[in-house]
Amino acid sequence: VMGLTYGECDRLAKMIPNELKMSLEKALKQSPDLKKAYETEEATRELIDTAFVLEDISRNSSVHAAGVVIGPEPLINLLPLKQDEDGTTVTQYPMGPVGDLGLLKMDFLGLKTLTVIRNVCEMVKKTRGVDIDIDNLPLDDQKAYDLLNKGNTVGVFQLESGGMRDLCRKFQISSVEHITALVSLYRPGPMDLIPDFIERRHGRVQIEYPHPLLEPLSKETYGVLIYQEQVMQAAQVLAGYTLGAADLLRRAMGKKKVEEMAKQRASFVKGAKEKNNIPESKANQVFDLLEKFAGYGFNKSHAAAYAIVAYQTAYLKANYPLEFLSAMMTNDMGSLEKLQIVLNEAKAMGVEVLPPDVNEGSLAFGPTPNGKSIRFGLAAIKGVGEVAVESIIKAREEGGSFTDLEDMCSRVDTRTVNRKALEALIKCGACDCFGENRATMFSRIDNALARGANIASDRARGQSSLFGAFEDAAPQKAEPNPQLPEWPSNEILAAEKELLGFYVTGHPMTPYVPLIEKFCLHNSVTAKTLASRTVTRIGGMISGMQQGFSKKSGKPYAMVTLEDLEGTVSILCMNDNYDKYKDLLVAGKALLVVGEVNNDEDRPKLFPQEIMPLDDAPRKYTKQVHLRLDAEVMDEEKFVTLRDVVQANSGRIPVYFCLRYPAGELVYIEPHERYFVTPSVGLQRTVNDLFGDETYYAKADLSLPERQRKPWERKQYDNNGGGDE
Repeated sequence: VMGLTYGECDRLAKMIPNELKMSLEKALKQSPDLKKAYETEEATRELIDTAFVLEDISRNSSVHAAGVVIGPEPLINLLPLKQDEDGTTVTQYPMGPVGDLGLLKMDFLGLKTLTVIRNVCEMVKKTRGVDIDIDNLPLDDQKAYDLLNKGNTVGVFQLESGGMRDLCRKFQISSVEHITALVSLYRPGPMDLIPDFIERRHGRVQIEYPHPLLEPLSKETYGVLIYQEQVMQAAQVLAGYTLGAADLLRRAMGKKKVEEMAKQRASFVKGAKEKNNIPESKANQVFDLLEKFAGYGFNKSHAAAYAIVAYQTAYLKANYPLEFLSAMMTNDMGSLEKLQIVLNEAKAMGVEVLPPDVNEGSLAFGPTPNGKSIRFGLAAIKGVGEVAVESIIKAREEGGSFTDLEDMCSRVDTRTVNRKALEALIKCGACDCFGENRATMFSRIDNALARGANIASDRARGQSSLFGAFEDAAPQKAEPNPQLPEWPSNEILAAEKELLGFYVTGHPMTPYVPLIEKFCLHNSVTAKTLASRTVTRIGGMISGMQQGFSKKSGKPYAMVTLEDLEGTVSILCMNDNYDKYKDLLVAGKALLVVGEVNNDEDRPKLFPQEIMPLDDAPRKYTKQVHLRLDAEVMDEEKFVTLRDVVQANSGRIPVYFCLRYPAGELVYIEPHERYFVTPSVGLQRTVNDLFGDETYYAKADLSLPERQRKPWERKQYDNNGGGDE
């Protein structure tokens, strides 16, 4: 509107302090740069004066996600209504005026977790014959608490974020009351109390109560007033408030109305004096404390309900892991990204997830008959769909297992199990039970569908084959095509990953295992246990990447998902690193990343210092090359061949010959530096091919890389004249 560029607005925005509830007036007082710009720049002054007019005006209308308004008569008689974009009837008044009119506002929350719990209970009943009374679980199950205290909370309601997992490990939960408290504390505001709460829990800090009368009502929370109900009880016990009056006090404290708070303070001080002879100064001190806690106090009844659901999911996961994971996978099978998280959790728990199978799989995920693994749900295959799966299961139940592709197509409804569905089933391995390779089956899809359509057409007309009157047999299928060569391994794996979210027949990183084991210091799992700011080396393949532009600097960045055999880790590449390494950030490329670990957030990250192709790791991190040779087979010709190979790979890394004699003697030869080499996978392969497996041995540099100081840290270091940081 005013014609200002993005850069000009961004410059001013950065001058505003990054604090909650910041206003333009406060920003002008707190930021000297903004104040100077306002006073000396005409365009800035005009912009801020205009912003003063617009500040606090609603920028848009929105609908509460779960709010329902209830009245004693049709709402059209009580307040204005309208239809939103989806045709739902909503009020035109916001929540404040709705409450002022005396109408009841209720939040009805729909939790997918409740569906998971129900499905687990039904599955346990079916597979184990055990009825789980989910509403009357024993609340002292040690397996459940052990699971929480180890931080194995993926899928556990309210406790599965990275911060919550860390909090569970530090706190060491032993009761549902503990879960209730953590659910209430892990929010902006009361999070500041968490360190002290943990110290009090373990007896490392003495518990002190502002007044002895507060001990009974805050003992379970170690003297910290966490809940709104505690604030109300405190007013009742100390100052003789009724519960109704205490609720009005809680509301006034939460809304911070100055005039109302002054009245409440006077009433509280007076009541404390009359009921418990508490001096005015002490009463004011306690009132200040109650006001502080009421500002972010949580409703205990709400938190307790959440804590019970959290405990129920922890109990089911600890005691019935196969059924719990199956239900979680079924719940998330509409999103491969979410499904991958649960698949990784199953792997971490040692639970095998078997690939999909048209002869054994069901619509959803479920435990196998032996109770030791989980079978992948057919409906979770991308591109298949539930209707097609239902047709497959119905045909299998009516006529038994399918013998081959043609048999399946002749018995299912090919209008739903169409070409797209068959392609997905074959490419992901669900048809491997037929005993043919995927390339061959893929080539026969059209013929199998045509034959199936003909048989279905004949069946619909009530016809049979020419020999149907003489023999009760299915029509003979055409002579099968010859077997085709199987697809390349990388194509098979890529299809499995795309359609299932995980690899079935192998892993594209398998060929790189020797390099990872030799030159990497940590993997995607162990890196997440390191202290933040530790520098390490990790190898993996790029399995995903999100690119964007920083809101602060406007520069491009990339959030890369690096996958190894154990799991994934996020790599944040920005600023100079993005410009330097962007050509390497290609999906499917195997990389070695040297970077600084950040495990302080929900999603651990690695900030790279250096990125290189994984194949370059030997050249960069080999200290010495040893060639172990059998002396009895080494003759002049072989030494000449060895010399030629070494000279063809000349470089700066020393090489040593280790001659092994039949009696066990070892003789080491250190050649001249002109025979130094450049270590590589190619050199290793050539030497081993010529002189036997395990001839080539690389001594790797396993020292931790040095952490690179940030520019501002280097400046501070230089100004101080020494020191670490």
